[in-house]
Amino acid sequence: MKNKTWNKQNSVRLCGYCEECNKELLSNEGGWIITHKKQYFCHDGKDGSCFDLYCNIKLEQQQENDNARTLWKSKR
Repeated sequence: MKNKTWNKQNSVRLCGYCEECNKELLSNEGGWIITHKKQYFCHDGKDGSCFDLYCNIKLEQQQENDNARTLWKSKR
């Protein structure tokens, strides 16, 4: 008589979609990041990933805001 054992199947869940390229991000695959605003991004550790593009855009926006504040203070 064989011993009967329970075989648990690995479940794969859809965790979200990348904000930039709309790729499915699955629970059993790595290479994705969630921001504090619950935005999902691909990240493979190489240049050109969606998360790197997002960071560059945010950095440019911050620099533009800093330049606008400097101009406003100098006009006072």
